[in-house]
Amino acid sequence: MLKEIDLERPGGREHLRGALRDGFFLVRNTVPESLLDEAYAFLHAFFALSPDAKNACRVAGSNGQAGYTPPLVEHAEKGAVPDWKELFHWGAPLPARHPLRLRYPARYPDPYFPDHLVPGIGSALRELHARMVRFQHDVVRTLADALGAHPDYFTDMLEDGPVVNRATWYPPMDQAPSERHVWAVEHQDFDLITTLPRATASGLEVLVDGEWLAVDAPPGHAVVNVGMALDRLTNGFARAAVHRVVARPGQNGGRLSIVQFCHPTPWTTLTPLRVPDTEPAPQRFATLTADELFQRTMYRINRLAAPPIPTPVR
Repeated sequence: MLKEIDLERPGGREHLRGALRDGFFLVRNTVPESLLDEAYAFLHAFFALSPDAKNACRVAGSNGQAGYTPPLVEHAEKGAVPDWKELFHWGAPLPARHPLRLRYPARYPDPYFPDHLVPGIGSALRELHARMVRFQHDVVRTLADALGAHPDYFTDMLEDGPVVNRATWYPPMDQAPSERHVWAVEHQDFDLITTLPRATASGLEVLVDGEWLAVDAPPGHAVVNVGMALDRLTNGFARAAVHRVVARPGQNGGRLSIVQFCHPTPWTTLTPLRVPDTEPAPQRFATLTADELFQRTMYRINRLAAPPIPTPVR
């Protein structure tokens, strides 16, 4: 049973710590349901476009962090074949001369919105992104307190971070290229936390004590998922949950979901916290920056764009 966390509940530190050990928990969502419905309607219209129209919405050099990604591109580290899904990513822009954008240009692509194909989609997705960011900041303040840190500890490392929304269209499984394909093979996210409001159909599962648990966020709630960055920052106390998306027996039709990945700024060093009232433990992970973790994981899932081949000097 997935734990539900009340962010305003006093004295709930131990309850939240238990949820962090699980890696997944439910939180009442502050994003309006009407805005979520509006975004889903626009995204349904986008994913229903022709392949040629959608492929024209790919953003070169963004490593899939902006615009459209076609099916059978994303390949999980443990996947034998690519996932059966197509994606659309967006975020908020940084000023052109911002030092983070100058130093990590591939992490901060300009957002792309296909308003010429789906009029009004950009306004709705921008508003949804901003509302979800505010919700995520409320969540991480509560997490920081439960972990014995200052309430602003995580929000400081998230300031101007590459927070990215992802819309995923999972086509019907009877259209998949083979029986080996699934919507999304088991994996862990590599951000701080991920927020997953309700999707349009079932399919999300989390691995708990060796068993796959079906997870469906009810209306007005969101699932919060611990990512690898938080796992490292707590020396494994908070566990990056293993999860997957699979069609259930007899499930017909496709599935559309929206999530938001909450990444620390790339220059953040993921040095473990000392969590109060816990037994000291050997350091589990080598210290990496958030960008080093991102680059390593993107390479492992085959999502890094190939660098240009230098022209030989004659």
